[in-house]
Amino acid sequence: MTSRLAGAAVIGAIFLFMSFPAALRAMETDVFVVRDLTGNLSVDRQAALTKDAREKLDNVLGFYNVGPKVDNLGKIRLEFDEPRGGTYSTVFITVKEGNRKVRVVRIFGVDKEPQMVAHKLTHAIFISPDKLVRNMMGIPMEVRFGNPLTFPMCGFRSDEWVEAFRRKQSYMPLSELGPDHEQWGMSTRGGVPVVLNKPRQHVMYAESGSFGDWLLASYGAEKMKRFWRLSEGGKRPWEEVFGLPLKDLEGRWLQSLEAKKPDEKKVEALLNLLNRNPKDACSEAQRLAGRPAAKM
Repeated sequence: MTSRLAGAAVIGAIFLFMSFPAALRAMETDVFVVRDLTGNLSVDRQAALTKDAREKLDNVLGFYNVGPKVDNLGKIRLEFDEPRGGTYSTVFITVKEGNRKVRVVRIFGVDKEPQMVAHKLTHAIFISPDKLVRNMMGIPMEVRFGNPLTFPMCGFRSDEWVEAFRRKQSYMPLSELGPDHEQWGMSTRGGVPVVLNKPRQHVMYAESGSFGDWLLASYGAEKMKRFWRLSEGGKRPWEEVFGLPLKDLEGRWLQSLEAKKPDEKKVEALLNLLNRNPKDACSEAQRLAGRPAAKM
């Protein structure tokens, strides 16, 4: 189904209103079960948000040439919620219902354009216990099809952040980007990811996004999908899929960033934010990128 047809389906008769309590008022489409956890969304707003999510999902599916996996995994539960601590974000989790696991994409913050939706919808298609694998595949989808203000870009490019991190000497070798939340400065509460070390998280997300984008540009989506399939057993088959060990791939990626000659003005702006307060660097960058007079 094309994005245009999907959009028409979402806002048309395909919606089935279900008998949930007010705070869980739900709609259903061919790929989503949609819930308003705020209890405040109008039907039109909920439909518009769902249409936008479907268009992002269609773009991701088209890019990777896959289906939504409804037949074997069931529909994706799309949930709209209030911002967490005033921050817009999206998470992907799985919840157990009876004898099956349900895919849940929970969007925090919907008054303005949501963030991280394309990223986390990608996670719902390519489920993996390895955080690096998920982010290498998901962050580039947010870059292509999502909100440019989304973390970790925050209004800039991941490549620019990586260069700023390198100059600040906070760059982390890719071998240190482990499979679990804990290595990324994160944990979980009630099954939902939470951030414990925001500067560390930002470094790792920016690096994995930039590296994943380079892999996609250099080797293509089919090899990235093969890497995902072969990593299901807990390994990272760098040489089997890409023909080189991680250290060599990392070197080529960094060389490609240097060859692009990063925008010095933007890198210096990000470096100033990192030196001032790395915890607030993303939110400050979002404000900087959102000011028309400050765009670079």
